[in-house]
Amino acid sequence: MELRYEDGWLLEMDADAGVYDVYDEKRCLLQQVTGNQRLLLSGNDKRPMLYIRKGKQTFVVKPRALPDTGVVNFRDLGGYVNRDGQQVRYDCFYRSAPLCDLQKEHVEYLQQLQIQHILDLRSDMERKGKEDIHLPKAKYHPISAITFDQGMDVKGSFDFATLLQQLDVTLLKNMMMQVYTKLPFDNPAYRLLVQVVLEEEVPVLFHCSAGKDRTGFGAALLLLLLDVDEETILNDYVLSNQYRKKENAKIYAQVAASQTDVEAVMGVQKQYLRTALQAIKQRYQTYEAYFQAEFGIDETQRKHLKQRYLYPLNM
Repeated sequence: MELRYEDGWLLEMDADAGVYDVYDEKRCLLQQVTGNQRLLLSGNDKRPMLYIRKGKQTFVVKPRALPDTGVVNFRDLGGYVNRDGQQVRYDCFYRSAPLCDLQKEHVEYLQQLQIQHILDLRSDMERKGKEDIHLPKAKYHPISAITFDQGMDVKGSFDFATLLQQLDVTLLKNMMMQVYTKLPFDNPAYRLLVQVVLEEEVPVLFHCSAGKDRTGFGAALLLLLLDVDEETILNDYVLSNQYRKKENAKIYAQVAASQTDVEAVMGVQKQYLRTALQAIKQRYQTYEAYFQAEFGIDETQRKHLKQRYLYPLNM
């Protein structure tokens, strides 16, 4: 089920034969709907919250993409269902592109989210001239998720719009695969992200230059911690193609390479994130062993994280 804006908030239900009761934020029944049905909501709420009840189970639904942020690819990791049937809480984990083009009204809107930490995963060179506009009360952490000491001649940047002007597309694809094998390991940026989450200093926002690769792995990391399955994580990862469609189209028009080649670099493909997940399992065999070795998280701590960041089964 998905709640998105289309001349008003539109709720699209899963395509099954089930019957769902839809309640508003005050738990007042709005309507009964069936699979494949679309429900257009009235009202001017910028980001409505619904409770969808089917049988004995209740799901929380909010728009994944946040309106009025002034930031590309700004979305919430809440709502995904883990292996135990519990949903990730909304309004805890946000992911996006840089905050460098904010207007006053955007800052005011983002302040309402009460973000406590912002992790800027870009390199120093990427930030130059495109610095984040800081949000009052949010702690800002410029901490690169990539070190450029692996023989990759990218001049300190992981901004593919820039790199496409400098390097061959095939070389960029190979470089991307190489980067994804290294992102999960001995990475101070992701250790800081996990530390913030462990200390419950949320909401937290993390971003890179496009909000898709370094940010995409950070999102995968948090969802893995909460025991969300790989396919769901991969599907969230490739949503960047949808939310960056307009921005990528502008880049296609400026680059000499074929659109297919450019899409392979400017967009995201499941195989990229799979490369990182496979690298983890090749080194540690299990995610439990990975979290213990790289982040010092044992099963007791992971259980606590689930209690904090998942909705209870019976609401």
